[in-house]
Amino acid sequence: MALLALLLAHAGEVETSGGGLTALTVMLVLVLVVVWVALGVVCWLFWRAKKRDDAEKKEMEWRNVPSS
Repeated sequence: MALLALLLAHAGEVETSGGGLTALTVMLVLVLVVVWVALGVVCWLFWRAKKRDDAEKKEMEWRNVPSS
């Protein structure tokens, strides 16, 4: 409940009895968490694809090295 009061402190008056402001703040925090998690997943997927492309390029360079 202390964390919720801290979040509500930025919205103006802190009402510990609940109400519409509390529900709005909780929904806002949930939306922000979902957006950041989704952004993290997308960045992770692009990072994995880049690593895979780099590994393929490295393998192709190794095959093209002339033998001595």
